[in-house]
Parts: sequence; structure tokens; C-alpha cells
Amino acid sequence: MFRPSPSSSPTAGPFRALLIAALASALLVAALPGSATAQQTATQRYLVTYNGTYALSGKYALGGNYALNHQYALSLVGKAGGTVVSDMSRQIGLMVVDSARQGFADAMRQDPLVASVIRDFSWKEYPTLQEAISSGQLKTVNEYALGEPAAGEEPLQELQWGLRMIRAPKAHTIEAGWRKVDVGVIDTGIDAAHIDFIRNGTSNVDISRGASFAGSPDVATDNGFHGTHVAGIIAARDNDHGVLGVAPNVTLVPIKVCDASGYCYASSVAQGITYAGDIRLDVINMSLFADDDPPANSTQFKCKSDPEQYAFRVMVERAVKYARFRGAAPVAAIGNSGTDLRRPGETQPGATEEDCDVVPAEVEGVTATVALGPDALKSSYSSYGFRHADVAAPGGDAEDLDETCTAEIISTLPGNTWGCLSGTSMASPHVAGVAALIVSRSGTLGSDGDVKVPVGSVDTRLKSTAVDIGKQGYDKCYGDGRLDALRAVKNVTKDLFTSSGCSEY
Repeated sequence: MFRPSPSSSPTAGPFRALLIAALASALLVAALPGSATAQQTATQRYLVTYNGTYALSGKYALGGNYALNHQYALSLVGKAGGTVVSDMSRQIGLMVVDSARQGFADAMRQDPLVASVIRDFSWKEYPTLQEAISSGQLKTVNEYALGEPAAGEEPLQELQWGLRMIRAPKAHTIEAGWRKVDVGVIDTGIDAAHIDFIRNGTSNVDISRGASFAGSPDVATDNGFHGTHVAGIIAARDNDHGVLGVAPNVTLVPIKVCDASGYCYASSVAQGITYAGDIRLDVINMSLFADDDPPANSTQFKCKSDPEQYAFRVMVERAVKYARFRGAAPVAAIGNSGTDLRRPGETQPGATEEDCDVVPAEVEGVTATVALGPDALKSSYSSYGFRHADVAAPGGDAEDLDETCTAEIISTLPGNTWGCLSGTSMASPHVAGVAALIVSRSGTLGSDGDVKVPVGSVDTRLKSTAVDIGKQGYDKCYGDGRLDALRAVKNVTKDLFTSSGCSEY
């Protein structure tokens, strides 16, 4: 870690040593296997993380001084035989780099400014639409399967037990969302043309600010189906079609980080979260469980003992910190492995709680969401853990499949269709929707057109207004309790305890 220079002279204080080291490293680079004379190999993508500090502005200062070290960092990449694909060094001290030079990573690691260099990787996060249907994980539903809806309800709203559990329809009589509030869906994308996102001829999916970091560059489409399903839970419109979202009047922003095969990429996740901070989104939903490709012999935990896992964890932590500083309230799924996150050693031998985290759910400032079944008890598949779980929300029960979607979460699918799924992926957008209602209710519009709320206030309110279930007080299965949209928009923090069981007690 380098400190800011005490003098305006670039050669004063610690930076003199840094520049001397830089010159030495530059000479060393030319002699290393990754130099211009080195053997060419197939192009690989790398994630280069730099040492540095955070400035008061919330941005990242390479080596303690961005202006001094940024150009040097770029030249270091070039001399080692790399090409910068994405430069996030100003935001989080990270560059995505392509190189065909053998030894590129080793050359970069020689420099004191470089904290880590790892190859980019992907993992199978979601099934494709056909895989999900064939396996029975996903059931499609006809929009008018229930016949004529009740007065004032959407055609499939009767199946939305989760919406009723968190009292969202009652909350809508007070606050149904403000279009100025933007919710980023970091996922496979959103089908912006879906009829359930359109009211009075206008979609609430803002493709002008959407972004794609994986798969198809078309931000108006979904690479798969998962992102559209998540988006409908958050903000399907009140428009006499399909289902109703938790915050139907807010704006959705699609951020693609996963491709059509269901693979997500480490570089894309880092870029997606950082981008959410760049455009100052108000809420971001991360219904993804950032794990390595199984052949890498890793698990859900990112531990300090594994340099590559830990490097990825640091990237995500920095990206979330940046997004929060820029005003985003981050929400994430806690995971579907049914694991007590306080005891990582049970699934990753030798791992300790202090050294290992699940990302992004366990990153500081993220609201980690546990899944509930229709009985309001923790779903069997949902992970949990003392000091790890924050709130619980409807996610469905994957062990109780039926043809009428009474135990799962129904929402939108690409192509003006609807379907039912279970998972903490479905619980998280319920929380993101309520977060958007909180911002809509308490946020103020700044002179720059951005909605302002104090950093951390949304997470605090989500937890303080939750209905206490399980053991009285905070517990490992439900965190601070069951999400309650009505209490959240009214900011009712008076204790409300409802005893309920948890198989892990």
C-alpha cells in the first residue's frame, strides 16, 4: 500500500521509491518471458488488480495517487504484452486485459503496484430455458390459466403468494414506486418488449442505460430467461397483464453478465457492478451465486488461502463498495446449497469463517437474502448463517413442485410468457423491490437528477422493519426477520415477533 506524496514533486517522498521500482520493473519486464520477444500463445483474458487507496471522492487511487500511476499502469500492461479491454482502475483498481504472451501474468506480478493477476473464468450459473423446462425446475403458465381475475388484480396475481406474504399490495396504497428510482438487474438481461413491463405504450425497462458485458450486446433482449423472471418480481407493471411486481412503478436497468448458455464471467460481474456505480443506480439486484467453474476444484466460498478465489472476492468487494458510495443499495441471494455459512469447513475442509466469504452476498453493505417457502419457513435449499443472513423473503420451495405453481414464485419469461421457479434468486428481487419502494418513499431528487438517500439507510430500514420470526431477535435462519413491504414504506420499526420453526435449530 502506498501513501499520498507529501510534496507536489513527483519524485518526493514514497513516490521516488515507487518510480525507481517502476523503472527497475520496466527493465525487468523486457527480460521476462512475457516480453515482446516471448512466445505467442492463444489469447487469454486476465484480471489485473492494483494496490492503492480510496480517495475521499470514493474513487480508487492507484498506488495512492491516480494521476501519477495510471499512465504507468497502462504502460506496464503494454510492455508485458497485454491489451486493456476494460479500465476500471479509477473506480476499483482493476483492469481487464487480453494477452497472447506466455508469461504475461508472471511479468505483471513482478511490479509492486500490482496486487494480483488471475485468468478470467466463468461458471454455470443458470440453466438455459430449455434445460430448466426439461429438468422440471421451470413450469410455464398461460396468462389466463386462472380465468377471469378478481377486480383490481392481474390475471396471475392469485398465484403470487409471495407478494401477499410481504404485504406488497397493501404497501402500494401508500407507495407503488417512483419512475425516477432505478433498479439494476445484474443477470442475463431483460426482455424489454415483454407486455408485463409496458403500460400506456411505454416500457419501464430503460435500455438506453442498459449494458451488456457478456453474450449478446442487445440490451433490449434476455440472453436466457433468468433476468426477465427476476425483473418481473421487482417491477412487473399494474397493467391488466400477467403478474404484479413489488415496485411496479420504478425503472428497471438491464446489466448482462451471463451468456445464453447460462455461464457468468468473473470479469463481467466486476464490470457490471462497477457500471451500476458509474450510472448511479439506486438499487442493484444480484441473484447470482458467484462461484468458480467446477473443474477449478473450488466451492461457493472465496477464501484467503486460495489466491485466485481471494482475488475475485477482492474485485467484487471493491465494486460493491464503489456502487454503494455512488448511491446504490445492493441486494443479493445468499445461495442455494443449504449451507451454514458460519461453518465453511464443512464443505471446504480447513476453511474458517474469518478467512472465507460467499460473494456477493457476504460483502459488506449487501443485504443477503434467505428464501422462504409458502409456509413462511426457511426453504430447505436456502443457505443461512449467524451474522451472514440479513432478511428472509419468498423464494419458493424447490422440494414441493406442482402443476399450479402454489409453492413457487411466478413471474415473467421472455416472449410474453410467464413461469414458476424456486430459489434464493427469487427471494432477492422481492427485497430489491421493497428497497426500491423505500427509496421512492424517502429519497429526494438532487440537482443532478439522481435520487438521493444516505448510504446504508435502505439496508438498515429493510432489517429494522422486518417481522421477527424464528427465534426472538436476530437468528441464523432468518436474520432480522421476514421482509414486510407495508412496514418498510411506513417505516414501522416497532418489534413484531411471530414464532416459527427452523430445521437448523
